[in-house]
Amino acid sequence: MKDSRSAEIFIFEDTFFFTTKVNIKRVEGDKVILTITPLLKKFAVLGKRIYLKYRSFVLPVKVVGKSDEDLIVSLPELNPEKPVGDRKSARVKPSHVHPVRLYIELSGDRREFPVEDISEGGFSTVVEASELDKFLGKELSVHIEFPVEVEEVRGTAKLVNVQELENGRIKMGFEMFIEDADTVKVRFYVYSRIREILRE
Repeated sequence: MKDSRSAEIFIFEDTFFFTTKVNIKRVEGDKVILTITPLLKKFAVLGKRIYLKYRSFVLPVKVVGKSDEDLIVSLPELNPEKPVGDRKSARVKPSHVHPVRLYIELSGDRREFPVEDISEGGFSTVVEASELDKFLGKELSVHIEFPVEVEEVRGTAKLVNVQELENGRIKMGFEMFIEDADTVKVRFYVYSRIREILRE
C-alpha cells in the first residue's frame, strides 16, 4: 500500500479520544474501505460517527461495516445548507487536469493566479515575495471559474495569512466573501474533489 494512501482516524469517547493511522484500500460509491487495526476493532462501533483525515481535509464519516481486515465508512451526504464536514476548513487541491481558474483585480488589471487549495471560506495562491505589498490591507475583487460549465463565483477576498517558502516565494491565504448561492457552488466543487482525491 502506498504511503500517499495513508489516512488518520479520530474517535471521540466520553473521557478521551483515540487516533490511529490506516490505509485507504478503495472507494466504492459513497463507501471508503480502510485497513483495520486491533484497537479500531474495539473502538469503531457500527453506526457511530468518527473522523477521517486525508491530505488537507477532515470528514465526519459513519462506521457502516467492519471485519477482521476492513473498516468500512460512509461519506457524509452533501447538503447545500451546511458545510462539507463540521467546519468550512475542508481544503482541497484542484485537479491539474481540470484546474480552477482564479482571477484577482490588482490596480485595475485582472490577473490570473494559480490556486494552491480552496475551501468554502477561502483559497491560497503562491507568488513571488516581492508581490506581497500588492495584496496587503486591501479588499480585492476575485473571480473563480470551476471546471464545470457555467460554474463561476465572484466576490471579494482579503489576505489573512502568509507563509514564507523557499526560493523567494510565498503562499498567501485569503478569506473569501461571496453570496450564499456562490458558497453552495464552492461546496459542490469541494465535495466532488474530495471524492476524486479519495479515489486517486
